[in-house]
Amino acid sequence: MAGARTRERGELERAIMTVLWSSEAALSARDIQESLSGHAPAYTTVLTTLDRLETKQLVTRIAESPRKVRFSAVRSEPEQASHSMHSALADVGDRRAALLKFTGDLDDDDLAVLRDAIGAPRRKRRK
Repeated sequence: MAGARTRERGELERAIMTVLWSSEAALSARDIQESLSGHAPAYTTVLTTLDRLETKQLVTRIAESPRKVRFSAVRSEPEQASHSMHSALADVGDRRAALLKFTGDLDDDDLAVLRDAIGAPRRKRRK
């Protein structure tokens, strides 16, 4: 019988991504395991989660040798948030309704940031 769940679904993935985003260098699975707060998951659980994150194209694996593997985030946290929002908009039938709902749920500070961004000259998009 499996043990009691110590985290909610997706919580370990999020915790691992937070560790990777806060590190300037690629980390080993052991480094990641030791950096997690709260109940430390088993090493194999961390490896399995990293494999899943790699499949989702959120993490990249850097194999320095067969036994020395490090991991890093594919995108920074702000880049990942932006990517997620673009993906969500690409999948929705009514972009306008989704954008209106999203902006309608923002607080005044977030709306001020968006207004400033809209008023600023646009940078050229990278392809």
